[in-house]
Amino acid sequence: MKAVCKFTFPKDTARELVEAAIASAIFNAECVFGKPRVRVSGAAYYLAEDSPQCVIDVSTEVGEHIAQVFTGIMINTLGEEKFQVRRIEGAVSPVAEKSRS
Repeated sequence: MKAVCKFTFPKDTARELVEAAIASAIFNAECVFGKPRVRVSGAAYYLAEDSPQCVIDVSTEVGEHIAQVFTGIMINTLGEEKFQVRRIEGAVSPVAEKSRS
């Protein structure tokens, strides 16, 4: 089953801050699981261009780890009350969504 975590940040959150936190979380996963496993697991995320949101695929153990580390970094950086995270199970892929139209 596909699962993602959707993060929503305050409007004034710098995109560079979020990108750096995701990069740090992926690096951490490489240290824990090894670079090959992170690549094979397909660590995936999407960072919105026009809004302070990002989505991390947590369908694998590696993705779950990345999301947990990312959440910890954002709690440390912004504070627990300054962003929201929501886990979404059974997410529909953009390709499947288009084929429904």
